[in-house]
Amino acid sequence: MISWICALLALLAAGHILAQGVGKPVPVSDACADLNRTVLAQVANGKVTEAEFAVSAFLGSDDPAPEPCAGLVLNNMAAFLSASGPVADAERLAERSVLSLEKAYAPDDAMLLRPLQVLAVARFEQGKTARAREALRKMQSIRLERPEDQALVRGLAAALLEREGRRVEAEAGYLAAFRAWELAGKGETADAATILTALGSLYIELRRLSEAQQTLDRALAIFGRAQDTVASDHIKLLQVRGVLRAWQGSWQEAEQDFRSALSMSDREPWVEPIILRPLLTHYAYVLRKNHHGAEARSIEKRAAALRTVGTSSAIVDVTELFPKAKPSKK
Repeated sequence: MISWICALLALLAAGHILAQGVGKPVPVSDACADLNRTVLAQVANGKVTEAEFAVSAFLGSDDPAPEPCAGLVLNNMAAFLSASGPVADAERLAERSVLSLEKAYAPDDAMLLRPLQVLAVARFEQGKTARAREALRKMQSIRLERPEDQALVRGLAAALLEREGRRVEAEAGYLAAFRAWELAGKGETADAATILTALGSLYIELRRLSEAQQTLDRALAIFGRAQDTVASDHIKLLQVRGVLRAWQGSWQEAEQDFRSALSMSDREPWVEPIILRPLLTHYAYVLRKNHHGAEARSIEKRAAALRTVGTSSAIVDVTELFPKAKPSKK
C-alpha cells in the first residue's frame, strides 16, 4: 500500500516550520512513512543521533526507493532543527538530504527545492552568506512552476541582497515574494507574514518609518490569525518592532517589546547564540535609555557569557540600529 509524505519547510527570515507539499506528491512506502514519524519524534526529544542512525539503517533496507525516502526524511529533520535548533545540525542534515535526493532526481527537479531552501536558511542564520548564496543558485536553477515555490526563492534572494547592502533590490524582492504568496492563495499564512517582517525591518534601515509601521502591523495581524505561526515568528517581529519604536521615540514600548521577545525566547528549548546575543544587546541598550542601569548590566553580562558561533557578518552593531543618542550611564 502506498501512502504520502509531506516535507516540512523552514522559511528564511522567520525560521518557522509547517506542513507543506514538496512541489508534487511523492509516493513512498509505509516503511518510509513510519521512519518519518519515528525520527521526527526522536528529533523533537533531542535524540538527533539516534534519528540519524535510523535513517542510515533504512538506506541499507530493501525499501523500493531508499534514497528518495532518506532525502525527504532528512529534510524534515533539518527543517525542524532549523526552527528549533541547533542550526548547525540543521545545515548538516540538509546537506545530507540534498545529496540523497540528487541521486534520484535531476539537478533542476522541484524535489530539491525544499532541502536546498532549508540548507540556505540554516547557513544564512549562521552568517554563512556565501554558502547560503551557493544553495540559492541551485534553487534558482530549478524549474519553478508554482507561485509558492517562486516566493521561497525570491524571499531568500531578497534577504541575501539586504545583507549585502543592496536595499533597493531587496525591497523589490520582498514585495515580489509577498505577491507570489498571495497569488498562491497563502497571503494569510505565517510564510507571507515572515516576508512582511523582513520588509518592515528593511524599511527601518531605510528610515521609512511610516511604511515600516504599516508593514509590521499587517504582519502582526496575520501572525495572530495564521494557524502555522510559531513562537519564533513572534520573537523576531517583536525585535523588529522594538527597533521601530525606539526610532519613534517610544522607548518604554520598545523596552516592552524586547522584554516580551526575550521572555518568549527563554521559554524555547533552543535559541542560537547568534540570534540571542543581538536581542540581549538591543534590550540592554533600551534599558539604559530608560534609566534601568542595574537590569541593563545584568543583561549585558548574559550577552557577554554567550559563546561566539557563526560569523560576525550576521550581527549588526546595536548603535547602527537605534537613533544616534548617548545612552544613560545610570
